[in-house]
Amino acid sequence: MIYLFRIVSDEDQEFFRDVVAEGSDTFLELHQVVQNNMGYDACQLASFFITNDLWEKQQEITLIDMMQDPNLGTPTMDQVTLEEYLTEISQRMIYVFDFFAERAFYMELIEMTDQTSPKDTPFIAQAEGDAPPQLAFDRLMDDPQAPMEEMDPDDEDQEDLRLDDLDPDMFEDGMPEDY
Repeated sequence: MIYLFRIVSDEDQEFFRDVVAEGSDTFLELHQVVQNNMGYDACQLASFFITNDLWEKQQEITLIDMMQDPNLGTPTMDQVTLEEYLTEISQRMIYVFDFFAERAFYMELIEMTDQTSPKDTPFIAQAEGDAPPQLAFDRLMDDPQAPMEEMDPDDEDQEDLRLDDLDPDMFEDGMPEDY
């Protein structure tokens, strides 16, 4: 079974990707293709969430299992195939690519067919727009003088925080000297 997914971002209306995958492909293979296409570091934490029609998260599929309790049973991307969770057109997923800032892509299964693909799957069939940066703090690392973008630009009482403003003691082992 061949699946066609549409990936969109709420950060850029011009951005989308169409991905072709086999039902037998794993979520890890899908993750790697998306990461490679976007130029992301595939080792960063990420998760797929199977959702309902209202984009409410139902089932998480993680890159790595961080649960201490094996009875909780959160599947990892390398353990499950797409066809185990996606069985009908219009099914939706949220793909969290920036785990700590909770930034995500929205994926919808837009077509299914019994045909086989002449190319190795999964692959990006169509791409429009630039991918958003993977990690929100990447911008700070590129320019330590740049203000943090997470701040409210409408708040006039708020100061621009810069990496250079942080107490260097915070980065050393132990508690800062002030404590």
